[in-house]
Amino acid sequence: MFYEEVPGHPGVVTASVSEAAAQARALASVLDDEERARAARFLFPVDADRHRVAHVVLRLVLGRHVGEPPERLVFLRQPCVGCGGPHGKPYVQGHDVHFSLSHSGDRILVAVAPVPVGVDVETVPADGLVRDLVGALHPRERAELEALPDSGRPAAFARCWARKEAALKVSGVGLARGAVEPYVGAADRPAPVPGLRLADLPPLDGHAAALALSAP
Repeated sequence: MFYEEVPGHPGVVTASVSEAAAQARALASVLDDEERARAARFLFPVDADRHRVAHVVLRLVLGRHVGEPPERLVFLRQPCVGCGGPHGKPYVQGHDVHFSLSHSGDRILVAVAPVPVGVDVETVPADGLVRDLVGALHPRERAELEALPDSGRPAAFARCWARKEAALKVSGVGLARGAVEPYVGAADRPAPVPGLRLADLPPLDGHAAALALSAP
């Protein structure tokens, strides 16, 4: 199998795009017409491979979870929680299963859970990009990052941003309302977030990753 489980986190798997690209191309028949068409529209092969690996792995994992052939899964979208449009959180037709997908750089992550879930992976950015984006965060997160030495800021920013996106994906809000809330912290451990269980995932070769689960 060209993906692997994340240790200590049942239901979460990861794959390297560069290592899985050939296998994903060989399994492209499990994708639907829209997924294949989108992969074909990418200008650069690495972007097409990232899309293909992510969606092949998602179908394989979900198919195994619900007991369906991966090519038979039908993905639909809930209404957007922000505007009501037809581009909200995806779900699998006919199955009560929660999932989340993320990809960045050479890594993809898929999480499947019995409750609403969000997962996110972020490539550790260059320091210049951190300076450009840090203003979007919660004031306490900005202060925590600014207190760090320059050498430690990019990894801490990636860690914070992964936590933020994972938390926002649980409800399907995403970044449509900005990245200030919820406060997730930039320190070594995530800050408590009401209604969520938020955890950092093990480091993934130049990437930071986080998992959030609904915990009413």
